[in-house]
Amino acid sequence: MYFVDRTAAVLKPTAAFLDWLKSSDDDLPDLSLSQLRSNCSVFLLPQFDEPEQAVAYFDERFHEIFTAELAGWTTDEKLWPKRDLETFWRFFELEIHDSVLDLEENELMLSPVMPAG
Repeated sequence: MYFVDRTAAVLKPTAAFLDWLKSSDDDLPDLSLSQLRSNCSVFLLPQFDEPEQAVAYFDERFHEIFTAELAGWTTDEKLWPKRDLETFWRFFELEIHDSVLDLEENELMLSPVMPAG
């Protein structure tokens, strides 16, 4: 077991996100907030001394994160809500974890989620 020099942040959708999701997709199966929150995105951030620093880090990077979260449900940008910081924090809650452990001895594989640019 190895400590990883990162902070983990779990991005959890809120009821506002679920409301948007239901309004943007008529074919969406009946989905509860607890179901939506049962498999959330986890981000590895630089290590921070205080949780507020991790939140500030998200403030700086919210646009790319928000875009990726929305695109995971629909790529039709006409259906997307306004992508500003206020809407982002209305749509998501952040859970910060400062102990990240790797149970595997294999090296981590790094591959970009979205192309740069």
